[in-house]
Amino acid sequence: MTRPVNTVTTPQRRDAYLGAGTWDGTTLPQRVARHAAERGTGLAVVDLRGGRTRSWTQLWEGARRVAGFLRSVGVRPGDVVSVQLPNWYETVVVDLGVLTAGAVLNPLLPIYRERELRHVLGTSEARVLVTPVTYRGFDHAGLAETLRETVPTLEHTLAIDDPDGNADAFASWLGEQSGLDLDPTADPPAPAEAVSELIFTSGTEAQPKAIMHTEQTANFSVRTIHASLGMNADDVVWMPSPIGHSTGFNFGVRLALYHGLPLVLQDRWDATVAADLIEGCRCTYTMAATTFVNDLVHSDAARARDLSTMRLFTCGGAPVPAEVVEAAGRMGITVLRLYGSTEALVVTCVRPGSAAEKVIGTDGRPLDDIEIEVRDDDGRAVIGEPGEIWVRGPNTSVGFFVDPERTAQTYEASGWVRSGDIGVHDEDGFLTIVGRKKEIIIRGGLNIAPREIEDVVGLHPAVADVAVVGLSSERLGEQTCACVVLRDGAEPIGLAELVAFLKEQGLAAYKLPERLELLEALPRTSSGKVKKFEIVAEIATR
Repeated sequence: MTRPVNTVTTPQRRDAYLGAGTWDGTTLPQRVARHAAERGTGLAVVDLRGGRTRSWTQLWEGARRVAGFLRSVGVRPGDVVSVQLPNWYETVVVDLGVLTAGAVLNPLLPIYRERELRHVLGTSEARVLVTPVTYRGFDHAGLAETLRETVPTLEHTLAIDDPDGNADAFASWLGEQSGLDLDPTADPPAPAEAVSELIFTSGTEAQPKAIMHTEQTANFSVRTIHASLGMNADDVVWMPSPIGHSTGFNFGVRLALYHGLPLVLQDRWDATVAADLIEGCRCTYTMAATTFVNDLVHSDAARARDLSTMRLFTCGGAPVPAEVVEAAGRMGITVLRLYGSTEALVVTCVRPGSAAEKVIGTDGRPLDDIEIEVRDDDGRAVIGEPGEIWVRGPNTSVGFFVDPERTAQTYEASGWVRSGDIGVHDEDGFLTIVGRKKEIIIRGGLNIAPREIEDVVGLHPAVADVAVVGLSSERLGEQTCACVVLRDGAEPIGLAELVAFLKEQGLAAYKLPERLELLEALPRTSSGKVKKFEIVAEIATR
């Protein structure tokens, strides 16, 4: 079995970060154990639309029992545990329990289906998969059992009841487990420099890439955003972004738990529920995609609420229109644009109090202790000109799991990490994203790799050629469009037929095309590469 290990950090860089104090030996379980000892019955987590609260003592005791269960089924430090759960309190307990056991946490979106899960579980060599029993009408437990029979390393599955229907089931299960004794002042089961997160994210390739983070890289990131944004002990974290994703987990769950802040979870997105939670729980901070703030500013119910506590609505993943920022401001919500990636977590963010033109027109300055360079095609750092963004700092990930070729292409020995994104770095130090080298479609804050969809569409017997492109969407940022060339003599197909076929192939719902265009041929370069920009331009004229 291959365990994730740091493949890129040189001893010199490690010593420099430790010497500067940007890395230390602290783990998230140690922080929560300390909060539980000091705060006891204080508020830790709120979920179920504000209807359920849990304390630091309950959270830490639950995590210890999850860790004890994992140890009892043979999980050891360095083993991978995949967690595919919604924004529930139970998910926070399980995630923390995985880290408490010294295992590597692999958070997964509940919308993943067999195709995605088979790749992720097989690549990561996961030992355990935790899922809902059912969620939004889908039989997750049944799929988990199917996967256990076909993924060689997957030895155990654990299915958790939806707390909306059975709030006591998880507590009853926890009561049957023996807690793992852990002295928060002692050395943790896995040291802070060990890989603790394995996060899969889409690239231009058909299969997601597995990005490795440690407690040191992730905890530095939540410390620096906390300091850079001027957060304090009175802040309340609201997280509507999926906590099975890097944003939701690291800048929702990890940030709140590390700093001892109340965490307010929202499971299913609804702008009215969001407004109720912000007002009722006096939420002050979140990190979410443009879709979330756009829906809030267009919601009559939200406009009727007092949302003025939301002073730190950090937002990225898709363009944030100036009118949305201004409309949010009129509602009392301060929107702060940011730029980040799974490889480097949050890199830049607009600070509170920045000049209006910077708030509206840029993605902010680098967070404290993080460096950026914008390089031209010759590799020279440039100011005021578009170029590829490179990042260096204690925040950057420590390589791609079992992918030395892609790791070598992305990480420099000097610590710089290639982003694949295009930006402009101005003389005041502010970054503005202007494009991507990568062909990622970003729909509602989630990355979609066109090639993956193209590979599956190409299996349809009527399809001779296909290109998948992203089209502008006011609400979602982008929507997915399949551009298809039919085989000679094939009957024309419609969007509904294509979507039904893709569902049969096990493609997750959020990747399904929302538009279908039948073309005579795909425009290509002399080397055979599809000229997708020409397709998008042509569609725009229809």
